Amino acid sequence: MDTKLKNSRKLAVVLVILVILLPSLAMMIIRPHYIKGQSSTDPNFTTSSFMGTLTHSNYVLYAEEKQRENQAAMIPFDIFFPSALNKQNTKENEEDSKSGSKSNVSSQEISDAALDDENFPSSKYKDSYGDEYGEYSSKEAIIASANTLSSKFSRWDDNFSTLRSYLQYEVRDENGKVVDSNATEELAPLLSQTKPDSLDKKYAFGAVIKYDESGNVSQAEFFSGKASNATQLLNEQVRQNPCSDFDSQYGMDAPFQKPQGRTYIYLMTAENLATFLESSPGSGYLEYLGVDTYRSTDDLSIVFITLLGMVAAAALLLPFIKPLQIGNEKIFRAPFEFVFIVASFILGFSLSMSVDGGAMNNEPIYNVLHSIGVPKGLASVLQYFWGFIGWAFIFAVCYWAAGCVRGIFVIGPKRYIQERVIIYRVWPWAKSAVKNVYNSMLHVNLKDDTTKVLIKVVLINFIILGFISLMWVWGIGALIIYSIALFFLLRKYCNDLQKQYHRLLDATNQLADGNLNGTIPEELGVFEPFREEIAKIQSGFKKAVDEEVKSQKMKTDLITNVSHDLKTPLTAIITYVDLLKDKNLPDEERLHYIDVLEQKSTRLKLLIEDLFEISKATSRNVTLNIMDVDIVSLMQQNLLVNITKYAMPRTRVYVDMENDEKRVRISMKNISATELTFNPSEITERFVRGDASRNTEGSGLGLAIAKSFVELQGGTLQIMVDADLFTVEIIFPKP
Repeated sequence: MDTKLKNSRKLAVVLVILVILLPSLAMMIIRPHYIKGQSSTDPNFTTSSFMGTLTHSNYVLYAEEKQRENQAAMIPFDIFFPSALNKQNTKENEEDSKSGSKSNVSSQEISDAALDDENFPSSKYKDSYGDEYGEYSSKEAIIASANTLSSKFSRWDDNFSTLRSYLQYEVRDENGKVVDSNATEELAPLLSQTKPDSLDKKYAFGAVIKYDESGNVSQAEFFSGKASNATQLLNEQVRQNPCSDFDSQYGMDAPFQKPQGRTYIYLMTAENLATFLESSPGSGYLEYLGVDTYRSTDDLSIVFITLLGMVAAAALLLPFIKPLQIGNEKIFRAPFEFVFIVASFILGFSLSMSVDGGAMNNEPIYNVLHSIGVPKGLASVLQYFWGFIGWAFIFAVCYWAAGCVRGIFVIGPKRYIQERVIIYRVWPWAKSAVKNVYNSMLHVNLKDDTTKVLIKVVLINFIILGFISLMWVWGIGALIIYSIALFFLLRKYCNDLQKQYHRLLDATNQLADGNLNGTIPEELGVFEPFREEIAKIQSGFKKAVDEEVKSQKMKTDLITNVSHDLKTPLTAIITYVDLLKDKNLPDEERLHYIDVLEQKSTRLKLLIEDLFEISKATSRNVTLNIMDVDIVSLMQQNLLVNITKYAMPRTRVYVDMENDEKRVRISMKNISATELTFNPSEITERFVRGDASRNTEGSGLGLAIAKSFVELQGGTLQIMVDADLFTVEIIFPKP
């Protein structure tokens, strides 16, 4: 039984290996032959790009010749737009002659200015339709054109530098004399011996471009081993103005100066062409020679996807063959997220390689091994083996991923999600974390520094976007999902903020309607600090209302008390005046009535004086002459009289005085002769008396006057009552 089991396991391993290796071998065989059949490295020289390169080569050689003649560095603008520079200098000389100065524009000045972005105001240009948005001055036009031409010329020089070592060229003047050449022999005789439409097999192509003394093209011919329209393309290129857009862009009306009285001859041997093509695989320069560098491999991609599907089907179906007893190994129980990421990256990368015909054709292993001395045969074998291992790894990943996904059908989707989806297992924790972060954002204390909250949000967003960026092309899909989730999260956040705002608004509206006892039962989130502020406002309003009610009551009491205190002596005066009118009144009674009148009028006078004093004191309309006084004598004239006057007979009066560095404190205490039923906080108000019936002689202004004058001097007067114990405390701060 054990032997049978071992044999079944060996058969299963062999089958799995074959499922992986056979598609790998198929890709190793099919892909190179397919790509080779699809590729084309034969140049046809019929691209305008290559003709443009030859034309621009004329300008590079012309510039080099000018540099040699002048024996100085010249910028391209100085060579190809000399008339623009001369015209500008003539214009400036005419302007300078009027002012007696001289300031020509030099090529060095243009070169320096062209590097300064401030010389190119972005608001001054014309668009491609000719609509004028602004105009350059003539000097600005020169600087802008010089900068653009320098960029163009740099590209021309780079392209010609690539071809220079493979290309033979010759430059002749108007007399046919060679002025520049890199050829070992003269090229003109060679081209004159060829047929008009072909060259000797030794040469791949040749070209002749001739300019007359005015810079006009008088000849442009292209020769190759195959008949083509290359000559027509060359003529079209050499007759074009490479800077024709300068006038519309910069408003610079100056011609491009082409080479004058020069003939340019180019010749490339077939051997040099082959070397160039071999040394530039994947290079953009092959396109200049008309080489089709793009290899369509759509069919190959379909074959690759089909093989992947077959391997995946095998991974799903082989475990159903029970004798094989495969498919339940631990390797196939990997978490879904790990399988998805690895399979997506590996299979997606391999699919892109199958689509790109140029991928893996550079044979890096072969090149490295050959460069260190490994024989070509061995290097080719090792390169082939490396490629085979790569394809085997890709199909092994496909088999493993399909085997892992097979668990969905074996244990069921629900159990698969519960056991092998990490997100499901961490979802409660993640949900709690998200909820905590969300609640922390909803309950931000606006009184505190919110920097920590912002840093937390930015870091979380950075981590999420960091993971998304690692997902390669699938990152776009993840970014879309993240953006949608973020939209709904922010919408919920905004809705919650609106609800909290409306709760706060309702509370303020209740406050505005006069409801000073309203409460906010629900949370306010970020507006929670306003709960305390609203409570303070309610408390302040209540206090203000109570004060206002108290003030109104005191005003009413004041009017009543003043009326009573004024009416009592006044009534007595009127009564006794009427009695004195009696002619039969005895002299003794008349004198008594006169004494009563004097007492009542004196009391009325004192009451009016007290009113006058309290009025001045409360209105602060008192001029104080601050000086050092005998505080003991001062206390005897006012408070000491009151404290003895209203004390219970045969009781003691206590006077306590303290003098320290910061203040002077006076405290007076007595046992009241009558029951103390008044409010201590109101007894110092005007016309408020301890005798509510107001039958005693007091005016109710003494304590009010005392308090006002104490406060005018910067002190405080406070009344305290404990049963029948009456206490007055005065504090004067020291300057």
